[in-house]
Amino acid sequence: MKNPNFKQTENEIKKATREYLELNGYEVYRINNGGGFRGFNKDGGKRFSFNGTPGVADLYAVKKGECPLWIETKKTGGKPTDDQYKFGVNINLSVGSLWFWSDSFDMFLRIFNDIKNGYGLPKEV
Repeated sequence: MKNPNFKQTENEIKKATREYLELNGYEVYRINNGGGFRGFNKDGGKRFSFNGTPGVADLYAVKKGECPLWIETKKTGGKPTDDQYKFGVNINLSVGSLWFWSDSFDMFLRIFNDIKNGYGLPKEV
């Protein structure tokens, strides 16, 4: 998909996506699935731990009467990891939910509108 002419961070895209969905009546849940700083190793190196399930999407959005959405956000030019694609494929092969990813708010809006207008997910997802 074509990227916009300006770069957006993952957090900027996540925030804009969440705000848009909430303004349109969705309840949006942010999945905190990252690692955390756990101190230092004996050799002085930083130690991190991963707290979550690899691949789970960043946002889960629900609205009465609408299909629940799992949305993965990436910085402009970014792409989902293999685990994230695997999660998305499993969601999209199930019944009743949709998964997609976006690397800009414009990309999110285009996919969201296609879903709302009955066109479904783009082939790239």
